[in-house]
Amino acid sequence: MKVKKLILKNINQNVVLLFIENLEIQIIQHSSFNMKKKKDGTNPPQTQDLVTFKSKEERKSKKLPKYSFETIDQENKIKLLHEFKPYGGHYVLSIHLLNESLAPISEVKIKLSYSNFLTLTRSYPPTIYFPEPIEDGEISKLILEFDKLNERSKKQINLHFTPVSLGNKGEIRTIITYVNNKDFVRVLNSDPVNIMLDKITIYPKIIPSSYVREFSQIPGMKRAIKSIGIGTQGINDPDLYFNLLEQVFLKNSLQLITKDPEKKILWYFGSDLESRDDVLIIGKVASNKVEIIGTSKNHHVLISFLTSFSNEFKEHLLIREIVSRLDDIHDLECKYCGDILPYFPKKGEVIQCSKCNYEQIIW
Repeated sequence: MKVKKLILKNINQNVVLLFIENLEIQIIQHSSFNMKKKKDGTNPPQTQDLVTFKSKEERKSKKLPKYSFETIDQENKIKLLHEFKPYGGHYVLSIHLLNESLAPISEVKIKLSYSNFLTLTRSYPPTIYFPEPIEDGEISKLILEFDKLNERSKKQINLHFTPVSLGNKGEIRTIITYVNNKDFVRVLNSDPVNIMLDKITIYPKIIPSSYVREFSQIPGMKRAIKSIGIGTQGINDPDLYFNLLEQVFLKNSLQLITKDPEKKILWYFGSDLESRDDVLIIGKVASNKVEIIGTSKNHHVLISFLTSFSNEFKEHLLIREIVSRLDDIHDLECKYCGDILPYFPKKGEVIQCSKCNYEQIIW
């Protein structure tokens, strides 16, 4: 090794610094060792001399400032988005909370208020716990809580609402509070979602039975199902349920297209007077459940049709004392994914969803 530059520097009696090029060699001599012992031929103690290497860059480097979440600016980087739209035979409110900052937020609370003509049926993810809503006049209030939202992450919650009745106006409001990285409480307030569920006026429309399949396959068509199980202690009577469905459809001025009494299926057709949108309605009794299936381009009209017909069918069950209360009539949507369950089980029986395999007890 060629030495371009060598500097020997005596710091004190026990420390000598030797500089070779860009490398500093520090020789540290133990205090108990001296030159006299070398002259006398005495062996020095083991590992008494230490050599360390330091680069100039290392000696000149400065300490970096310590990283802290408290130094992160979170202003305008925590955002709330929401969307309310039709989903199957009901509506879904999607809440998106975005943390675009480099620090987490904590003690997150979602405060929800909605009109009483809507009922909250399920949520997604299904593991979210939500308590019983608190009723305040015509408004129901609900609070969902979770510990924190990490930096550069987002959380989405879907809340599914089913209309209880038609001819109502109302709104849904979402407020989110959280604690930021500087231990201050911050509030995000969404614009209210206005909801109007008008009563429907139907006029019959005659179509050939051959047109039913063609109508269902028109691009842009929406399809929804109301599936219910009747929790009676007596024997289920499919013929009775079939006749009640027919009465409901005829009462609402739907046009009968065709029916199959043996398979317990009815096909009816009609149009909404206000929107002029056509609707195909199918009534079906099978596997101990009653189903009303609708097809239309207008999803809002479709939900109104299904809500109106299912409510009237339930009223017939109460009037005829087939059930003693509305709680004896069960919606057959999977509590986990929302898919329609394959049949109406017996009381206390566990049923498995065909789509997600989630096991549940309906009643």
